[in-house]
Amino acid sequence: MRTSPWRAAVARIRSPVEMRTAASVVAAVLIATLGVAVAFHNGASSPTGARVEPEGVVVLDAARSHRAERARWDRVALAHAVRQSRETLLAAATTAASATAAVEVAAGETAAVQAASADAAAASAGEAAAAWDALAGAMTGLDTAMSHLGARVTAAVAADGGDPAADVPEDAASAPEVLRAGAETESARLAVEAAHHGWAASMDAWRAAEETRAAEEARAAEESRAAPRPSSSPAPEPGPTAPSAGGGRPTDAQGNILWVTSVPTADGDGSNGQMPMSAMCRIPWGADQLGYAQYLRCDAGAALTRLNDAFRAAFGEGIAMDLTYRSYEDQVAMKEAFGALAARPGTSSHGLGTALDVQEWPDVYGFGTARYEWLVANGPSYGWTAPARVRQDGAYPEYWHFEYLP
Repeated sequence: MRTSPWRAAVARIRSPVEMRTAASVVAAVLIATLGVAVAFHNGASSPTGARVEPEGVVVLDAARSHRAERARWDRVALAHAVRQSRETLLAAATTAASATAAVEVAAGETAAVQAASADAAAASAGEAAAAWDALAGAMTGLDTAMSHLGARVTAAVAADGGDPAADVPEDAASAPEVLRAGAETESARLAVEAAHHGWAASMDAWRAAEETRAAEEARAAEESRAAPRPSSSPAPEPGPTAPSAGGGRPTDAQGNILWVTSVPTADGDGSNGQMPMSAMCRIPWGADQLGYAQYLRCDAGAALTRLNDAFRAAFGEGIAMDLTYRSYEDQVAMKEAFGALAARPGTSSHGLGTALDVQEWPDVYGFGTARYEWLVANGPSYGWTAPARVRQDGAYPEYWHFEYLP
């Protein structure tokens, strides 16, 4: 059977927009053909050439034709708006994914920034925290705009039944509505891009400030070790401080080494006892009895800060920290000093920045005390746990030791 030219043209159409346009063209051709047929029939049935309206022939309604043409153009405009809005949604989703990925990579640092932002002296942390809040707000705005635009596009597609002569339902999204929602989404996307760049810049500034501060603290620690500080505990018999021992470590009046938290190095390779400063965060709210700073892996430090807030609410004071991070060098020194009581160098949880020793005050933190029982009961909610091996009935009972095990 021979295929007519307009059927062959329809068969080559690929997109829904082309299909609707072709359908309209075909409808117009059919209407024109019908009009010619009617005129031809009228001429053939009147010998005098006068116009005759035979029974059964429907006269085309001009108003209906105009309405059908307007509906067709409404659908063309709506199809264009839908296509443009889908491109806008794709760009918005790409921007949101990029920002989300960057935030996830820096999750530990972000938590540390939020914890440090309360310190008035940490200006860079405050700026980074404000930039994070701005980015979070922009992301929320983009999510809302994308949801609204997606709903408009879905409604527009659902309203398109494929009949070019049919009116668009009154409750369907119009082309201007879809385009307006698309413009709002694009504006929200640009806001996320700007907030993302601002947050990234503020985080870079905070990292630089942290590296500078860490270098200054490391230098101060070396100076303190060169000139040992006396113990805060009164000595039974006052006397001069003994010469420093154990590689320049501070000692008390009797010459006993005062073990303090190690300072992470800038070039650490990330192995146990070799944690780089970039992966570690200073605990902003506490130090040991000698005033030495405390360092933990950033996510562990942020969790400990939240735990400390709850502890302070319960007891009116912060957690009394003694030791946190321990370098490989200090692990070796402790093994030599304590033998089997110390972990084998390179295996201590302190060497990963995920362990905390509270002060060894048995009447305050000892087994069965209120503070110890509270930490054991509430610590796991923040990722901090007293492992079974250091419990009162464990192989190595140490009431002062807790580890971050989220």
